Amino acid sequence: MREMKDSGVEWIGKIPKDWEIVPLTKQLDSIVDYRGKTPEKTEEGTFLVTAKNIKDGKICYELSKEYVREADYEEIMHRGIPQIGDILFTTEKVSDKIVLFCEAGQIKVPTKPTALSILLEKMVVEVALPKDRQLGRYPSFHPKTWVLAYVNADGDKKYRFVVMSRNLTFDRSWDISFAMDSSKNVRQKKKTQPICDFLDYLVMNVHNTSNNAGKKRNLIRGLCADIKDVSFSLDSKIFGEDFEVLPLGIGKNAYRMQEDILFCKERGNANSTFNELVVMSPFLSESVIADFNLTDRALSDCKRTLVTRRSELGKLKASDVDNFTIYALKDEIIDGEEEISDELADKKKQDIHAKIYLRRKYSDVDLYLGSMNASYSAINKNVEMMLWLGTKNMYLNGDKFLEDIFCGPVGDAKNPFEQVTVADAVLETESDNRNLLEQKIKDLCRVKRQAVISEDNENAGKYKIEVEFSGIESDSEVTVSPFNSKQEQTLSEHIEFSELEILQLSEFYEITARSGDDTIRRIIMIPTSGFPDDRESAAVNSVVKDRASFVEYIAFVLGDDYVASMLEGKQMGESGFFANSSDAMPALYEKMLKTSVEGPERIKDIGYVLKMVTDKDIIPDEFRELYETFCNTLKIRR
Repeated sequence: MREMKDSGVEWIGKIPKDWEIVPLTKQLDSIVDYRGKTPEKTEEGTFLVTAKNIKDGKICYELSKEYVREADYEEIMHRGIPQIGDILFTTEKVSDKIVLFCEAGQIKVPTKPTALSILLEKMVVEVALPKDRQLGRYPSFHPKTWVLAYVNADGDKKYRFVVMSRNLTFDRSWDISFAMDSSKNVRQKKKTQPICDFLDYLVMNVHNTSNNAGKKRNLIRGLCADIKDVSFSLDSKIFGEDFEVLPLGIGKNAYRMQEDILFCKERGNANSTFNELVVMSPFLSESVIADFNLTDRALSDCKRTLVTRRSELGKLKASDVDNFTIYALKDEIIDGEEEISDELADKKKQDIHAKIYLRRKYSDVDLYLGSMNASYSAINKNVEMMLWLGTKNMYLNGDKFLEDIFCGPVGDAKNPFEQVTVADAVLETESDNRNLLEQKIKDLCRVKRQAVISEDNENAGKYKIEVEFSGIESDSEVTVSPFNSKQEQTLSEHIEFSELEILQLSEFYEITARSGDDTIRRIIMIPTSGFPDDRESAAVNSVVKDRASFVEYIAFVLGDDYVASMLEGKQMGESGFFANSSDAMPALYEKMLKTSVEGPERIKDIGYVLKMVTDKDIIPDEFRELYETFCNTLKIRR
């Protein structure tokens, strides 16, 4: 067997004894940078290889067929001609570093659409789970989970795993979030395996029709490979390192929550009993709560508490909760802004949305938190993510937890919750029409579909889209619209839109389902081909459309605090201080100089907008020269 040695690099591991690790730059004869202004494209000439031609680490000439003039080729390639055996690097955008998974058909239509939304296409993957025969409907893809990788200038990596109950929306309801970071101070990488299992499941849900499917899979696989030997740490006095990651509904490696001690109800089984139980869940199933309520599950002085929404109480009978004390948020908390404002504004209500379960038996306390509601589907069918934490009664129990969320004793005036009964239910009757419309949208998300963009020959500078939904029948209750367009067509197997602006071309399409007084609007994704090359640039130019908005962007990128920088940039833009480029340059220079010392990697982020925005009235030549100077001085690759 070949003798091995430790490489000294954690993610590399062991290497053959006669190998050595040296900086890559010392093994290179030269570095040739071909980046810069993209040459004008032609119908024929020299084949142009761009990042669009790269798939799974190889050049694929079929993915994009573009050409440049021979003279442009000669001018660019005077820097050096690639040879067999050379290494080719391509640049990454933010969208190349993020993959966002969501339930198909559950993207809400934005109140104020922006052209920048189309740049999210490369990040988003819709997950459409198959219909469950037992339920007769589709289970939900419902985990609220983040896996984050951070890397510093030296290449050192750190990871963060986040479990929460909050969706990526502007909802103001009360949620729970829990994060833990990777650590070299503990050795418990076995606890990381469920996270890897979850990532493997996500890879399987990136279908070939997804935008940049190969890149997305490789990004997730790379992250999975990085963290499989990483240990996460709670670094907590209360919980120590007593935790388990519990992914539900991901196939053979799923955690079977229905078999957990939390749901054990077998008479005579020691795991079925407890001294304290707190259930906080915005949505309920009667059967789940009734099982928690069983009398023979109680040990001496047992306390059971349910915290939920008033609208859910209508699902329960008094006998389902006669061993529970029930709490719900007070009306003045739910109504929120309406209680304190008379302004005619878009006021939003709030309610609990956290999913928390606390079980104490003698001195042992089990705490569960994450995305799982106290419902049959969540426990048995959905894809969910939960985290279990173990501790002792001296650190945490039901009384301490309730005192914390009640802001003191239960009777205190500051308590946002109040005790309620089943009789206090606020009935929110579900419309059969609404359920039917939701079902139609979910059905549509599982239909094979595609769209093709072409120039609208009858309208100069405009485009048309042909959309195909395979094997469906026309439905007068459902309409389809291109993103950010008022054009609307009845759902049918073949749909055509014309006279579209470049910023109305997207893989996002608006679906509107109507029946009676009920209307549901959702965004779905349709694999679309034929996008114009300058669409992304047009989107950026629509936002960075004047000197003031450019300054806001620079302040945002270079500021120490992004939110403060946005406000600062807005104030500077509105004050007219940067109306003249000569006024702007000293201030921008000072900000860039400070950033080059404290966070030089942020200077590179400016380059994206410089490439996309071509109007000299917005970005003067002197600023571009200033940016080049900083990049050259800091040796930042553009």
